[in-house]
Amino acid sequence: MSMEVALAASLSYLIYDLFCCLFDKRVSVDNAVHHLVSIIGIGAGLIYGKCGSELVAALWITEMSSPFLHLRELLKEIGYRDTDLNFAADAAFAAIFSLARMVGGPYLTYRTLSADNPLIIKVMAVGLQLVSAFWFYKIARMVKYKLSKRSSPSYRRKLS
Repeated sequence: MSMEVALAASLSYLIYDLFCCLFDKRVSVDNAVHHLVSIIGIGAGLIYGKCGSELVAALWITEMSSPFLHLRELLKEIGYRDTDLNFAADAAFAAIFSLARMVGGPYLTYRTLSADNPLIIKVMAVGLQLVSAFWFYKIARMVKYKLSKRSSPSYRRKLS
């Protein structure tokens, strides 16, 4: 499959997913911004015929943690909230997200900014990294909360 086909399929999915998110019970502004930045960035890359490899790398980096994100939600839905399995899914999600988006993401953003790319693509690269940094902050708070909850005496009594 060519890079253009992969990017066009990803663009189509992001547009579909944005509309699904907008019809959810509550609209998440950060998620909507993530979708819009991704849609504009991929669209610009396809229009200009530039940054194909950077865009595919960005898709890998940004979606690498998604299976664990969905696993976390699935486990909560089927009644495994506050279990060791759910904690393991949380930890895997946080670790993969942090490594991918806070190590790989800045490197890819730097490469995109330092190359001869159109301004819109550079702006979208920075925008996506800023959204990732915001989510990293939220995930770090979640990890802190989960660790403090697990170390509390009431949680340990609940396990015994």
